[in-house]
Amino acid sequence: MLTSYLCWGEILWDMFPDGPQLGGAVANVAYHLAALGAPVGLISRVGDDQLGRDAIAQFAALGADTSLIQVDPERETGVVVVNLSNDGEPKYSLKTGKAWERIECTPAAQTAVASARAFCFGTLSQRLASGRRSFEQVIESLPEDCVAFCDPNLRPHHIDTSSLELAMRTADVVKINDVEAELLAKAFDVADVVDWLLSSMDVRMVALTRGPDGSRLISRDAEHDHSGLPASSGGDNVGAGDAYVAALVWHVIAGSTIERANVAANRYGAFVASNRGATPALPGELHAELIAL
Repeated sequence: MLTSYLCWGEILWDMFPDGPQLGGAVANVAYHLAALGAPVGLISRVGDDQLGRDAIAQFAALGADTSLIQVDPERETGVVVVNLSNDGEPKYSLKTGKAWERIECTPAAQTAVASARAFCFGTLSQRLASGRRSFEQVIESLPEDCVAFCDPNLRPHHIDTSSLELAMRTADVVKINDVEAELLAKAFDVADVVDWLLSSMDVRMVALTRGPDGSRLISRDAEHDHSGLPASSGGDNVGAGDAYVAALVWHVIAGSTIERANVAANRYGAFVASNRGATPALPGELHAELIAL
């Protein structure tokens, strides 16, 4: 299949107290792009185990291209233990030594990237030297007209400025939340992170998200501020930012206005936050609302 939207990064299973659910920030973006109807493929790595087979099956069921998901003969599929506070805010305990840590830049991946319209990535899979080398190799194949989207998903104890700078310089669109903005400001000693990204890093658009309080979407010549949408009770915040990214990618590639992109992204994020887990099924009525231009 023609996969003009490509996502590079980790597939993880979120291990909730009541059972596992498909996750991983980059995998979540791919899942939601597929749900929106984008021709998306995921370049990732799973173990030769049941969790790996289940992950591939779930993506295939959505119509996503799974041919670029590598199977590691030695390492298990990635997992992260998720504990939720009373307000639905997650705390993650990542298990290391898993398959996603050694995604390879295969000839098939390079060929696919060379014709991509959108390339979505985070920074987790680049935190080890081998993962960074693979990422550096694959981005060499990005065509000039491809739009690269980065959601760094920063954690305070895993700040690698060299990997982050590479990611920011690769990206055309960067999505960060208010906590990540502070971490970047401290790591690079800058007063205004948005201005630094748009000028020094040559990023074309920045999404600054504020959880339930909405987001600012800023390009070099336009800006839109959304006050946010309330999530229904009973859900959690796992993957809400990834749904935001997926809707943003959809509308940027479709050529939507900055306002329309921000509205749709907030709507999708609020929907996911109203449900348990990062990948709830997308209702048909909401699908139509999200992709409307």
